[in-house]
Amino acid sequence: MSSALVQPLPWQREQWQRLQQQHTQQQLPHAMLFAGPVSVGKRNFARALSAMLLCQSPTTASACGHCRSCLLLNAGTHPDWLWIAPEESGKAIKIDQVRGVVDFMAHTAQQGGRKIAVVEPAESMNRNAANALLKTLEEPSGSAQLILITDAPGR
Repeated sequence: MSSALVQPLPWQREQWQRLQQQHTQQQLPHAMLFAGPVSVGKRNFARALSAMLLCQSPTTASACGHCRSCLLLNAGTHPDWLWIAPEESGKAIKIDQVRGVVDFMAHTAQQGGRKIAVVEPAESMNRNAANALLKTLEEPSGSAQLILITDAPGR
């Protein structure tokens, strides 16, 4: 999935500032769940956060958009960024896809910074896929960042 450089939406300003502060204080959680109604901008927010965290020269509010990392992310070819979704619309995220995330997160970042994996929609993982992700959630590597996006947090 390609990622155009994006900014958080106006109604996400408070959450964005909170995450920026946590990032600045090196207190950003290794895993986050972005939950909310359909079409509220969770995907956009995850892309903006991914860009800021991977950027080699971030501004105080976002990614620079010009460094090598930003260019790779914009092209959808950043080696330290992975976005998984069901292979077919309306289907489950398969266990092999989640195993790919686990393997991806276990390796050192190629660009020397963070590794970020985004799972969308998280509720589409079947039980086996979700169980395969548990160890990564419980025992993350130092530079791993996992973002789960859902419209149905109860699932």
